Amino acid sequence: MNIIQRLKEGANRATEKAQGTLEVGKLNSQIADIEREMGIHYREMGKVFYEGYRIGDMSKAEKEMVDLCKSCDLLQEEIDELRTRIAELKNERLCKCGYVATLDANFCPSCGRKLADDGVKPSEPAKPVGFAFDEEAIFGSKAQDEPSYREEPEEREYSGQQEAAAAVEQDYDYEFPMREAWDDLDLTDTDENDPEAERERRQAEELERERERQLELDRRIRYWKENSGDGDTGAREEGPRDSVKCQICRADLPKGSKWCPRCGAEQI
Repeated sequence: MNIIQRLKEGANRATEKAQGTLEVGKLNSQIADIEREMGIHYREMGKVFYEGYRIGDMSKAEKEMVDLCKSCDLLQEEIDELRTRIAELKNERLCKCGYVATLDANFCPSCGRKLADDGVKPSEPAKPVGFAFDEEAIFGSKAQDEPSYREEPEEREYSGQQEAAAAVEQDYDYEFPMREAWDDLDLTDTDENDPEAERERRQAEELERERERQLELDRRIRYWKENSGDGDTGAREEGPRDSVKCQICRADLPKGSKWCPRCGAEQI
């Protein structure tokens, strides 16, 4: 049953990934179409500018160029929206400068601008709807408040019997064991006085500490091998690193980052 469930989950993940890839491909094709349209506007602006320059009158050319620039601005906004959608599908964040940062980045590694939080604000809870109506207009008269509990004569008689029984019970003298009998009881924990249990507990603690030390040693050896290269050669060869450390918060940065995506510090 677990194998079937895992197969279903794997198939669902593969389907979601394929759908995301298809969606990204469609968005990229839309961006390419918009960029081609913007290229046409660019050529029109160059043509209009040259014609105005040739005749020596730029007034008409200026008006046409302004209209074309406004059209390009609208197309650029559409491209930005599509790129933002692609970044969301890839679990990334898009900066205004065009740099694509990781989802957990607070600052852009390229320009240092603080990335805006695009999280959806939680919706306010709906207020309960109240209905007001005229009780006298519907029922002819307003209902009188009646007591929620009415004591019957039988209940009063039963409560009197309970009070009498309680008074008799108070007169009864309960017998308790003497203090000497309590002192004779051995309430100590036998496990604490057992040396065998204490020795086993100490051995278990020592084994746990030894296991933690061994894990720490293995981790350090693995880290040393990853950073020192081949251990047979005595000299440590420094290879090209794909990431560097931030000069302020020591966070891992992609190589070539000008700003830290975590603290926003400029990397010199």
